[in-house]
Amino acid sequence: MEIVGLLGGTLWLRPYVFVFLAAFLVVALAEIGLRRTLVWLLVGYTVAFLCEYSSTRNGFPFGLYVYHDAATRGRELWISNVPFMDSLSFVFLSFVSWATAERVLGRPPDPAGRIRTSAASLSLGALLMVAIDLICDPVSLRGERWFLGDLYHYAEPGAFFGVPLSNFLGWGFVAAAILALLMTLERVGWLGGAPRYRLPAPMLAAPAFWAGIVLFNAGLAFWVGLPALGWLGLAFVGAVGALLATRLASGVAQPGLEQAG
Repeated sequence: MEIVGLLGGTLWLRPYVFVFLAAFLVVALAEIGLRRTLVWLLVGYTVAFLCEYSSTRNGFPFGLYVYHDAATRGRELWISNVPFMDSLSFVFLSFVSWATAERVLGRPPDPAGRIRTSAASLSLGALLMVAIDLICDPVSLRGERWFLGDLYHYAEPGAFFGVPLSNFLGWGFVAAAILALLMTLERVGWLGGAPRYRLPAPMLAAPAFWAGIVLFNAGLAFWVGLPALGWLGLAFVGAVGALLATRLASGVAQPGLEQAG
């Protein structure tokens, strides 16, 4: 019952995380089906938690940082010294970055729901997830100025609005690790199951989701007094939108029935 209460507290304190998680479920079930969605949830959370657990102790892969548990310990769910919601966020962030990379590369969702084992989508997906972090981490670091709260600090503040370069390298590492593991499971045949339904405009669903996350954080950047980051977020959305529009206008999207790489 205590866990249920803490989960309820997490939902109450972090509703935006669960809105994004619900969007992940809607898009993922339409794109990769139930089994792959559940595996993505498990793999994404596990990899992210292990990396956060490691980084808060020895600095790998994000750099050394510390979560402040005094404000919400006992009010929301923590796993060891890491807030549950934080590692959970990597699930939808990795998925939407990968799916957006697929669309930018001109690939619609695979009708069979398969996760294409493509080096291009892995690399671009990791890059798109780092792009999200370039906006969200400096904003999160100033959580006391908005509804996140004073959640953490870095042992050695970095040059990018207080965030060290190691953090962005760590995000790239985590994104690549999650995607590589899922692509490996797909390649060896351990995944299966067809998409549950088809969304309207399937080429736009994931990019719209990715853009929504970036715009949410860009809006917060303007709110907390970091307008340069806000404009950077708008530029990221504009760039991805322009690339996607070029793909759609040129008609190069392929059915994507085959596995790449």
